[in-house]
Amino acid sequence: MLTPEENEMMALSEVARYMVRDVKSVTAESNLQEASRLMAQFGIGSLLVKKADQLVGILTETDMARKGMATDVNPQKTSVESLMSAPIITIEGYKTVEEAHGLMKTKGIRHLPVTEEGKIVGMLSLSDLVRYYASGFQTTE
Repeated sequence: MLTPEENEMMALSEVARYMVRDVKSVTAESNLQEASRLMAQFGIGSLLVKKADQLVGILTETDMARKGMATDVNPQKTSVESLMSAPIITIEGYKTVEEAHGLMKTKGIRHLPVTEEGKIVGMLSLSDLVRYYASGFQTTE
């Protein structure tokens, strides 16, 4: 059983408090140039990928750099689907930032879609983790 202080600390470290709620998506058929423009326009590092209204993957800056630019693909002719990561790895919003950090480290990812009852409601990125740790969140002794 948790003490009231421990319950409060858990609530303060919930992923849902630090995620970005406005998650952007792109169709699997879109090309990399379109995806790059969206990322630049919204200042984001990842896009969820949809095909026929179903989420099929995630495209990140890292995917584009490692799989795209490193292999010299044509951004106007290469589909998002060809470079996206799948399946999507997610975390529930009530989980702690520490749990999210562990999952990101284990899976080698920098963007983690956040779910609530199976539906994606936000995105937690490495920069969100940095913000969390920089906020001085510390346990009391």
